[in-house]
Amino acid sequence: MDFFIGHIYPWLKWVAVLSPLLPFVIGIWLIRKHKSTKFMLLFLFIAIGVLTEAVSMITVMLGTKNNHWLGYVYTLLGFSVLAAIFYYSFDKPLLKRAIISGVVGLCALLYYDAVVIEGITKMNSVSRIAANAMLIVLAITYFYKVANNTKVVYLDRDPIFLLSCAILIYYAGTSMSYAIFNDALAISYDTARICLAIIMVLNVLFYISHAFILRRMAA
Repeated sequence: MDFFIGHIYPWLKWVAVLSPLLPFVIGIWLIRKHKSTKFMLLFLFIAIGVLTEAVSMITVMLGTKNNHWLGYVYTLLGFSVLAAIFYYSFDKPLLKRAIISGVVGLCALLYYDAVVIEGITKMNSVSRIAANAMLIVLAITYFYKVANNTKVVYLDRDPIFLLSCAILIYYAGTSMSYAIFNDALAISYDTARICLAIIMVLNVLFYISHAFILRRMAA
C-alpha cells in the first residue's frame, strides 16, 4: 500500500489528468474534415473533460481546499452531452422524450444533492450514480436497437455502439468507487485514494477509447 501511494499513485494521477488530451488533439485534427452533430457532441464532451481537469489543477495550485463543486458541474454537462448523442441516435419519439426528462430530472437531483443530501463540499456520489445508471440504460437500449437492426453487419463500424461499450464499462466500473468515496475519505486519505485510483485507470481507458471512436465517426 505504501509503495502504491508513494510511487505509483502520483504517476497514475498525471496520466489520468492528461488522458483527455489525446482524443482532444485527434478531434482538432479531424474536425476540419468531419463536422457531423454526433462528432461535434463527442468532441464537446472531450473538451469538457479537458477543461474540467484544467480548472481542477488551477484550483489546487491556488491553494483551494475543496473543489468538489466541479463534480456537480461536470456531471451535469457530461451527462447532458452524452445524452444528446443518444438523442440523435434514436428514432422513437418516446425515447427522445425520455432522454429530455432524464436531463431535467438530473438537474433537479444535482440541486437537491448539493443542498440537502451531501453538500457541495463533498463528492456528489448520489447524483453521479444516478447519471451513471441512466447512461448505462441508454447504452443497453442502443444495444437492443442494434440487435434488432438486420442491416447492421459489422458492429465495430458503428461508433455509437463502440461508445455504448465504453460507457457501459466505464460508468459501471466507477459507480461503486463514487458510492463509497465519502465513507472511504472519512476513514483516511489513503483509503479514498484507492477509490480514486480505480476511477483514474478507467478514466484513462475511457478517453483512449474516445480517440478510436472519433476516428470511426470521421471514417
